[in-house]
Amino acid sequence: MYPVPREHGSMPSLESLIRRNSEDWDPAVERAIFGTDDSHHIAGMIEGLITERCGPIADAVFYRPGVGVVAGVRLVEGSEVVAKVHRDNVSAERLEAVHKVQALMAECGLPAPRPLVGPTRLAGGTAIIEELLCGTGANGRDPFVRRSLAHGLHDFAMTTAPLVGRVDVGSPNLIRPPEASLWFEPHDLRFDFEGTSPGAEWIDSLARLARRRLDQPDPNVVIGHFDWRIENLSFNGAEIVGIFDWDSVASAPETFVVGVAAASFTADWSTRTEPDPLPSVSEMRSFVEDYERARGDPFDRAQREALDAANLVACAYGARCQHSDVTRHPELIRAPIPPYIRLLRERGEQALID
Repeated sequence: MYPVPREHGSMPSLESLIRRNSEDWDPAVERAIFGTDDSHHIAGMIEGLITERCGPIADAVFYRPGVGVVAGVRLVEGSEVVAKVHRDNVSAERLEAVHKVQALMAECGLPAPRPLVGPTRLAGGTAIIEELLCGTGANGRDPFVRRSLAHGLHDFAMTTAPLVGRVDVGSPNLIRPPEASLWFEPHDLRFDFEGTSPGAEWIDSLARLARRRLDQPDPNVVIGHFDWRIENLSFNGAEIVGIFDWDSVASAPETFVVGVAAASFTADWSTRTEPDPLPSVSEMRSFVEDYERARGDPFDRAQREALDAANLVACAYGARCQHSDVTRHPELIRAPIPPYIRLLRERGEQALID
């Protein structure tokens, strides 16, 4: 979730925000995109693009690295904008397709930030700029918020239905052809699956089981958001007023979209106030039930089996990432048992929905 802007004049510079982050976190993604971790040069490149395309900057609002880097600023004329710079593993064509999805949702009145600047080369990455929508955080374990999340995901899929087959937003990495390797390149540079394979055999076994169950074709394809959790949304009470992280948009069967979202809808990894922010198995089931109510039609047996397999592979991928962290970056794990490893053990092979 993007932070809520503070009053004008009370914010540090973008350079200082980048420098502060580098002191707390390995700036590997900055080096991958900009070829340097020098905060002055990185801030200059981001501010230069925003100034050229949107106007002069008054203040920095926030800076956050992750899969790419995201910077929010307030312009002199008063509006706030967000620049996200992607690594070179994201194509401009895919970002253009995502912008079409985002623009349609904004036009239809859903809480999607309007795209302002399409994919633009910046250093070794590709940048986009959009408006900043503000709101507050929420507790994903609150039944009213959970219901809002499930209904919001259904609204997302239904609103974007006219674009299915017309825009190529790609498929989520979790969907793999039968002949492909079990795992793809992890989404974050800090994860090393190959180098941390010892001890992860039980995770890989469950992932293979899920992959076999997903081999059956499902024609009900939608465009969904594959990081649908409270960290990537902003709220007014239980109402969603902002949707972020648009590079997580992809096409997949509706059951896959819901199964993946159920595995992490409660999570906000940015606040670091809750050691284990992931849902329980019962909370995952309740999320699916809330989605079925929004849908107005429960999933049939075959669809529930597909949803279950998608949920299992999502939990297994998260556990594989945290197994890598336990091995290479144990200081990043704050819960007694890493959350995805806890959830995967709790869930096991059991069916999520009977």
